[in-house]
Amino acid sequence: MNYNYQNLQNTCYKQVFLIGMALLCLNFSAIAQKTIGKHTATVGTKNLTFFTDNITVNATKVFKNGIATTNDVNSEIQRISNLGGGVVKFLTGTYTLGQINLKSNIRIEVGNNVTFIIDRSGNNNTLFNLGRDANNLQGVISNVEIIGAAESSSTWFEIDLSNFDPLETATPFKVAYVKNFAISRFIIKDNYTLNPSVFLVADSKFLGRDETGRLNYDLSTFNRIPIQGVVKNAKATGIGTGYALVQPFSGKRLYFENLEGEQGITVRLEPGSGKSNDDLNLTSSQKMGSIDDVYIKNVSNKLGFAALFIKPHAKICNNIYATDLYAENSLSTLYIASASLLPQSRRGKFTNTKFENISFKQTIVNRVSNGTNNLVASNYPADSGLEGLRFMTELHRQKLVTVRNSRSPKPGVYSLIVRDAGGERYKTHPIAPIMYTARFSKNTIGNITGRYNVSIPNENDIEVLGGVFSGDKVVYRSEARVITTAAEDTDYIFE
Repeated sequence: MNYNYQNLQNTCYKQVFLIGMALLCLNFSAIAQKTIGKHTATVGTKNLTFFTDNITVNATKVFKNGIATTNDVNSEIQRISNLGGGVVKFLTGTYTLGQINLKSNIRIEVGNNVTFIIDRSGNNNTLFNLGRDANNLQGVISNVEIIGAAESSSTWFEIDLSNFDPLETATPFKVAYVKNFAISRFIIKDNYTLNPSVFLVADSKFLGRDETGRLNYDLSTFNRIPIQGVVKNAKATGIGTGYALVQPFSGKRLYFENLEGEQGITVRLEPGSGKSNDDLNLTSSQKMGSIDDVYIKNVSNKLGFAALFIKPHAKICNNIYATDLYAENSLSTLYIASASLLPQSRRGKFTNTKFENISFKQTIVNRVSNGTNNLVASNYPADSGLEGLRFMTELHRQKLVTVRNSRSPKPGVYSLIVRDAGGERYKTHPIAPIMYTARFSKNTIGNITGRYNVSIPNENDIEVLGGVFSGDKVVYRSEARVITTAAEDTDYIFE
């Protein structure tokens, strides 16, 4: 009896053990398989797939308590990729890492209470690199995901850029020659640095510097761009005025959802810098390295420039749809900029582009006089470049003129305007839910090359959500004014 009882007892222990192990494996498997899953949407007439979880988990590596080196992480990524795919996990802790080079069939899973800091050794300014090697034409990488473990925004993982000064270059995510990728559930604590936080670029080959020091790239390689990707569930604070949480220089079939920015721009569709030496915009084809087939939903901005900014430079960008855009105390919700390159024959445009469900709110009053010759910085919540200042409120304009005329010798107008937090651009008042400088007026695009038409909501459908805003819902290029005289700024209007 004792023997039989013992056998029965051992059998029960084994069953409990096996059940426990099965549950443990099931739980581990669920964690290992964490993904945003398949994402599809209709843009224009196209039914598009933006991301599919094709990652097979053949191996897993766990880093925890902030203990990891850049070499160790890169070695594990390469090892697991060579095995056919798998997961690299970061559990609770603060990790200081240099450039992490993603490979095909790799998912990075980041647990709760994880912070990344970019190791700046050797002038490094990038954390996660997806398919960018300017010196070698490597093959495309595919099936890559970086995801926070927590669905709640209060526990998304963080990338802290406080070890960068304003106007230094920092790139938390560099996305280049990669197909089928997803990045989600993260917070960027920016410090008004240069470069977007998620920077989508071509993996163009670097040819070196010319005798003037200019960087040169092989123009034939600007077709090596990000394709089929998702950036979702993210926010950034301290964004520099001319920069963004997410910006494609190039990309095709891109999905952006639930993105929140404080200051600067949240999503910026702008191919390159548009400067005279910008190689991306010097390609013979206006479609090489362009931005196409983009779906955007639920994007917001506070105290900044815009929730969504678009400017084509030399590219023909096609098939863009955005909905549910919101801004609060920002210059605008949607900023549609005209190409301004010279000669005009180089200028591009956005085609088959539609925006819906635009809302806007201003809660900070346009108070500009405090009885002194100094502007009141606390009443200038919005970020702007020079272009936006051409549309400033009359109150703001008159204050600047009064201050300027009260001083001798008179300073330059722009020297009197409050600088943004990065010190590179300016602070001003909210202007309008939509700033449409790619169109001359409501009734005409204008005959200047570089102007173009997109679909925006009727003014009755643009929502002003209470607050103190009382201006026009849409402003056009013809409304630009010279700051000191309030006359039409014809040089700008017809440039």
